[in-house]
Amino acid sequence: PSMRLCGTTDESLHGLSDDLLTYIKSILQDESPVAPEASLDEWSSLLDFLRANWIIPFVYRKIGSLPQECVPPETITDEMRQTFLVSCVRSLHMERQLQEIIEAFGEQGLRVLVLRGPALAFSLYPDPAMRPSGDLDLLVMPEQVVQARNVLESLGYTCLARRFETAKDFFREECFVHQENPGNTFPVDLHWVHWELHPFFKGGEKVDMEDLFQRAWKVETPTLAFETLHPVDYLIHSAIHLVMIHKNEMRLSWIYDTVLLAQHLQVPDDWETLQERCVAWRARLPLEQCLKMAQAWAGLELPDGFDDFSTWPRPTEDEAAVWADTMRHHWVTILLKRSLANPSLLLKRIPSLFRLLFPHPDMVRYCYPTSSNWLLPVSYVRRWFRWIDDLVINRIGVMKQKG
Repeated sequence: PSMRLCGTTDESLHGLSDDLLTYIKSILQDESPVAPEASLDEWSSLLDFLRANWIIPFVYRKIGSLPQECVPPETITDEMRQTFLVSCVRSLHMERQLQEIIEAFGEQGLRVLVLRGPALAFSLYPDPAMRPSGDLDLLVMPEQVVQARNVLESLGYTCLARRFETAKDFFREECFVHQENPGNTFPVDLHWVHWELHPFFKGGEKVDMEDLFQRAWKVETPTLAFETLHPVDYLIHSAIHLVMIHKNEMRLSWIYDTVLLAQHLQVPDDWETLQERCVAWRARLPLEQCLKMAQAWAGLELPDGFDDFSTWPRPTEDEAAVWADTMRHHWVTILLKRSLANPSLLLKRIPSLFRLLFPHPDMVRYCYPTSSNWLLPVSYVRRWFRWIDDLVINRIGVMKQKG
């Protein structure tokens, strides 16, 4: 109840019939449900719901192997097919772009881990088009960020805001867009830390990046080879990303990622490591919620001995405090609250907090485009209004629902 599926379109979930929701859950659980009787308007509403969750290509591939009585009406299937074909084209573009970057990094002796959508699409799904994504996320060792930035710039990318030298302990990535072909080239996020909660906790715990690279999972396809996080590490990373950072805009595609990652864990070794590392990463509670959502929506079955969360290690007091704040507030509110509670930390973070509120103009123009450069103030206002909507208006709505 405290989390919103597919963000601002969450209301569409309540407008769908139980039969259509049960139908989609059955598809996610690899069953062969008979398509329910519903009007075209109701099926169109379901399509909007699936589109908001970035999961139409996945559902389309699934229903392609089902008997005719299990398939939606032809007009709905045709729309799904078009979305799938677009995803196929985007997947090919992403593969070529990723291959070019990996080869360029390798020529300079840079080791990189591919994260999130592209990594999951090419490692877990039978067809990468089933798992669409909107950007490329790359992780490098902190000491190699500047060199990696130079490589990306040599390939024609522009860094929208250089954060590493001035705020590497606060921010976690720099965003790059291609100068000549931004429309057909995915933006690239260059990360130097994988742990999205690192500014939230006391003491500024450091992540053992070398350990992540030593445990890296090697992925090889007929046309692409790369490294990504070990499934154990990735499952924790995904739980933080889904539950702590994007609790107001969850997607079914992210929830199904959890299913596939969990199925790649070895019993009992990987699951024991998962229990240990999720506590160390301050992600014990979000991981539990993430796995429960995967159980509810996609029928994930946890192995014996690991299916009772009351027997799992307890979270640290610091994590429990952040978790309680997360259930009540937006992550920006938590960040400000933690900074204000520590005057010395606040003084240290003032420049970074200023950059958070007033990002580089290139970044704001890219995220909130306008017809002319002189309308830059409008872009900033749009950004702040979105925050106001997330921090205040949505909060009021949640309080009304609880009331």
